[in-house]
Amino acid sequence: MPYLDTRDLEKRREELQDELDSLKESLAEKRADEEELDEWQEENQEELDELTSLSEEISEWQDGATLIPEDEFTEYCQELLEDTGDLPKDIPHYIVIDWEATANNLRVDYTEVEYQGTTYLVKD
Repeated sequence: MPYLDTRDLEKRREELQDELDSLKESLAEKRADEEELDEWQEENQEELDELTSLSEEISEWQDGATLIPEDEFTEYCQELLEDTGDLPKDIPHYIVIDWEATANNLRVDYTEVEYQGTTYLVKD
């Protein structure tokens, strides 16, 4: 599943910030021109701003929080309950579990965030 880890997102945020800082330093020292800065900002500024905003929104950002795509949340909940032992792995085939309802019950412990046009759920 395409989960995202905030530690990986932080590495990307730092990389972008370092690029921007370096470009601004080069501009100040006349080793770069405004056009290079404008080009970088056109290509990267939105992503940097989005990552910075997420880093401020997610309390466990530095420690590593998992972002689960909203459309994968039901499957995530099923795996979570099986992996933690809250649900036996050998449930007979004739027993039916309403995974949508279960996911909705667990969802109260998660917050919605947007990243690159996708809604993710992250544990509060």
